[in-house]
Amino acid sequence: MDEFYDIIFSDKRFMQEKALGCVKMLIQKHLRKKTVFVLIFIGLCLLILYTVSSKSSLETGIKWEKIPHGPEEKLCLQFLQKSMSSNKGIFTKFLDNKQIKEWATGHQVLSESEGLIMLYAVQAGDKPLFEKHFDIIKNMILDDGVIMWRVGKQGELLTKTSASIDDLRVIRSLVFAYERWKDKKYEKMLKELIYKTKKYQLTPQGLIDYYDSNTETRAKTINLSYIDLYTMNLLVQIDDDWEKAAEKGLEIIKDGLISEERPLFRKYYDYETKSYSVDDEINIIDYLKVLLHLSEVGMCPNEAIDWLKEQIKTHKALFNSYYTDSAEPASGLQSSAAYAIACRIATNIGDYELYESMKDKLLMFQITEESNLLYGAFGEYITKEIYSFDNLQALLALQNFGGLKK
Repeated sequence: MDEFYDIIFSDKRFMQEKALGCVKMLIQKHLRKKTVFVLIFIGLCLLILYTVSSKSSLETGIKWEKIPHGPEEKLCLQFLQKSMSSNKGIFTKFLDNKQIKEWATGHQVLSESEGLIMLYAVQAGDKPLFEKHFDIIKNMILDDGVIMWRVGKQGELLTKTSASIDDLRVIRSLVFAYERWKDKKYEKMLKELIYKTKKYQLTPQGLIDYYDSNTETRAKTINLSYIDLYTMNLLVQIDDDWEKAAEKGLEIIKDGLISEERPLFRKYYDYETKSYSVDDEINIIDYLKVLLHLSEVGMCPNEAIDWLKEQIKTHKALFNSYYTDSAEPASGLQSSAAYAIACRIATNIGDYELYESMKDKLLMFQITEESNLLYGAFGEYITKEIYSFDNLQALLALQNFGGLKK
């Protein structure tokens, strides 16, 4: 199978030479046999060459336009570039606690953050911004092609583990970038990442959470919020195995719905036990990312949208967590990222009223005092708790980019 992929992801000229070489060998070997056999084989070679060539590129159907930045969006981008970035990438947090833990913190750089800013840049038509973070991602790729999910503030190795959701996001941004700008270096990296993602993070059962390059082990679970249906559907254009993965992913999401009355989703699915995790609480960000992926392929359930609207109507807020048995708030805290992702969902389903209501909530988190060190950021100005994820999601929300379902 690997050899087949090598052929698929080679240059067109190489494929042509491969096919012509096969024909030449056959003619030499069977020179005295019936001409019809040779002609049939030549026809088959040409058919294979045509099929491979026609499936070696990806098309989104998106009409690329230059979208002007709004004022809140500009301020957020300026803050990220000035106060939360270096030539090694975007920092996870504004404050640097200089600690290394099992989770990301301080001025560490995440493949998640880099993928989000690359997605924002290509959708905005900002090639210099995309180029900067494209180069950063290149330095986060290990020899076997796995993208490290985090590195230190100097770019030092902290892990040899990759996360499928982050890799698929980078792949999507590269598909967009190559389609928009036709730069061959984007295509080259794209082909490498597609191949490696399938090799390490796609199993016969479906997409998995992560691959650990250090121990050469794969996860046996999939977080429902990791199932990026849109990107997997794009990859179907070059490899039918992704169609099976997308179908399985959609099945896992649908069966993970707790109920129509409580339209929340289970967090994990275990391929070995064929069962879902049982959690007392559901994290709102995980939930909204599931809805985001469904909305990008036109399959977001109406019950879930109604539930979001009901939360705003009843509680005037989206809270950080909810009880699974009642779908009632389990926390009094809120997150700007939740409102940002909800904005993106509203854009995808074409619900202008929902977008505006969520945008109003989002903008309440933006620091607008010009004299403040955190001017333009989304977060807590007293504690200076500012996260890259919140601000990057805000950028994508304010960008108001749609059109994915095509």
